[in-house]
Amino acid sequence: MPEQKLKRKKIKATEHLKQVMADYFYRMDRISTGKEEGKLAWCTSVGPAELLRAFDFEVHYPENHGAMLGATRLAMDYIPVANAIGYSPDICSYLTSDVGAYLRGETPLSKAYPGIESVPRPDVLAYNTNQCRDVQEWFEFYGREFGVPVIGITPPHCLVEVSEVDIADVVAQMKAMIPTLEEVSGKKFDIDRFRESVRLS
Repeated sequence: MPEQKLKRKKIKATEHLKQVMADYFYRMDRISTGKEEGKLAWCTSVGPAELLRAFDFEVHYPENHGAMLGATRLAMDYIPVANAIGYSPDICSYLTSDVGAYLRGETPLSKAYPGIESVPRPDVLAYNTNQCRDVQEWFEFYGREFGVPVIGITPPHCLVEVSEVDIADVVAQMKAMIPTLEEVSGKKFDIDRFRESVRLS
């Protein structure tokens, strides 16, 4: 019996999601290039995006950019560029491909979204080392490149149980980020806006 070819079913939401993503990247580009008012923060995938959104930052996730580099099969072109300035081949390929692409002045965003020439320029970088330690070094590289503040959270690792002490530690680190975010955004921290941001997250 001949093998039947499977017909891929088109997902109805695809076109809508493409437009959502285009709007998102083009808005960041407009803010980054001064064509639209706003502030831009870079954030790691595990946050603290809710805190940034409470200050009305538009948020860019460099790990998504690293994933784009992998999906477009460009990562291997850029990883050696980062290796050449001292980044180990043994660390996160998202970091090294992203840094390498930046050093070469290239991004897959340009092909996906005509008119975008580079990753958006941050006003502040906020990391959380919960998923890996490399993100701190990654963001510190860009902090030096762009001359902007780098703030972050280094939560306790490998916990069997989360204690009140652990929670208090992370809360204190988040609170310590607030003065920098107030200064960069020009806005005072509003607990209700933060609660709403968490609710929507």
